[in-house]
Amino acid sequence: MIGFLKRLAGDRRGGVGALSVLVSVLVVTGTAATVDAASVHFRARALQGLADTAAVSAASNLGTAETTVQRVLNLKESAARIETVALGQYHRRADVPIADRFNATATEQDAVRVVLEEDVNLFFGSVLGIDAIRVRKAAVAIRPARDTAAFSIGSRLLALDPPLVNSLLSQLIGREVQLTALSYDSLLSSSLDVDALLQDLTQSLSVDDRDSLLAHTVSLQRLVNSMANVTTGQTRVALQSLSTTLGTAPARNLRLDALIDVAPGVTGTVNAKVPVWDLLNAALGEAVGPKTVELDVNVNSPVTAKVRVAIGEREQKSAWLTIARDGTTIVRTAQARLHVDVTTLNLTGIGKVHLPVYAEVASGKAALAAIDCGADTFDVTARSGVASVALGEIESSRLSDFSRDAALTPAAILDSSVVKVRAAARINVADSGDRTLKFNRADIDALSPKTIGSGSVLASTIGSLAANTSLDIQLLGLGIALPGLPGQLRTILGDLVSPLDAVLEQVMQLLGLGIGEADIRPAGLQCGHRSAPPTLAA
Repeated sequence: MIGFLKRLAGDRRGGVGALSVLVSVLVVTGTAATVDAASVHFRARALQGLADTAAVSAASNLGTAETTVQRVLNLKESAARIETVALGQYHRRADVPIADRFNATATEQDAVRVVLEEDVNLFFGSVLGIDAIRVRKAAVAIRPARDTAAFSIGSRLLALDPPLVNSLLSQLIGREVQLTALSYDSLLSSSLDVDALLQDLTQSLSVDDRDSLLAHTVSLQRLVNSMANVTTGQTRVALQSLSTTLGTAPARNLRLDALIDVAPGVTGTVNAKVPVWDLLNAALGEAVGPKTVELDVNVNSPVTAKVRVAIGEREQKSAWLTIARDGTTIVRTAQARLHVDVTTLNLTGIGKVHLPVYAEVASGKAALAAIDCGADTFDVTARSGVASVALGEIESSRLSDFSRDAALTPAAILDSSVVKVRAAARINVADSGDRTLKFNRADIDALSPKTIGSGSVLASTIGSLAANTSLDIQLLGLGIALPGLPGQLRTILGDLVSPLDAVLEQVMQLLGLGIGEADIRPAGLQCGHRSAPPTLAA
């Protein structure tokens, strides 16, 4: 037997036939697998096309998305089944993985994700016990952007005092700024196209899209340089000069979406224009952050006034300018604290009277209320921030610390070798409540702001402060009352109200703020988006 097996193993007769059978089996099996794979691939491509069609159709009306998807399947007489139809928000950002760009938990819904599945029958797989393979395909489509309105908050400057603004810019930038009155007039009177600015920044920063740009951190110098690139004449010259100064100053950076907000789903051109000075002022506030600056203010009165200003931050996720589709986006002003020291000349029989006044303004806010494309108008609901005005002293370090309440000490309004007078008072100003502002085409084209509240609020508040001041008078440090002096001091305080009101109003305008007021400026209105077709997401 052993010998037979050895002879059989060494026998080469019939080897070609056996090999042919083996190769034939392999060829037939490979052909069967190829046919089945091709069938699955073909059906997968067809299912992807069906998912794309269903998603685009559903995005036209998100309210009937699932019904629309089922209708598409019925019309195509497809055997595919709906796994999910989900509404959500889509972010076109290159720094976000494609799989994570659709957010099904977002409140603002501008996209639909459709997931379909289908069982593909195999021709030869059943030999191995596999009758079908389940194929799953997904598609995301974004609905057409709705009508949009653009507006900013906290822009009210009507005139510039070059020495005052030079001082403010120099302290914020960290280098001396000496622009001319002509330069400031051009900055104040000119505007720029927001879309042109964003395009210039996109190219200079080499980012992929607008959403990625808005999430980008840029230097203040880069922003000002781009502002110069999209303006002309004296405005460009002034901005280029500021950009050069910023290049020698400590680095200041900001995220663009802290300044400009574009609502989800707004694609294509951003239709908005803004005053150059307002944008520059807002960018400085964002880039520099909470900081105390000191200003010498010219007052047309026999008094001197020194001002300390602390500019705080906006609330998180709140921009200065928004291109909005509804009221979900809120823009806010920054908080601000001011301390004004007013000192008189030597008064006969009294000496110098010192009046330190503290003013605090919380952030005002605004949101889109309605768009009426038929009338070419849009409405904004706005509210001024609560405010308070007090008589008292505060340390510079405490002035810019917005995490703590201001700690005021009674003001030494008169301190001589004969008499000492301390004073204290506080007047609170409630917010304005929600008010609706309507902007028509003329307002939008002229970039004309509207104001909630009235400038008389400040004057009446300062007047009440002087009238309700509590005086602590001491003669020679013995606590003896001095007859007639309280009335004389109250008269003096009343006389100081007018120049103090002017000082506060001038500084508030420079910062784009107001006590008991909020200013909203239209930037653009774009209609007709509903006619645009939905688009497939990446």
